[in-house]
Amino acid sequence: MNEIETIISEIEKLLTNNTPYSISKNSGVPRQTVTDLKVGNTKIKDAKFKTIIKLYEYQKLSENNSEC
Repeated sequence: MNEIETIISEIEKLLTNNTPYSISKNSGVPRQTVTDLKVGNTKIKDAKFKTIIKLYEYQKLSENNSEC
């Protein structure tokens, strides 16, 4: 899996396992943006780069916290 596919996979995991409210609250991404990604109105590949960065960083932080 290349790096972009890995990032997309991590964001999909985040969207699947969390509510739009909690993702928005903890990542700083607007709730409607998260909802659009979660329900498929917006594809991850079409999202703004800064949105992708925030979601990916939040997912990695969440994974690290759950390992502790």
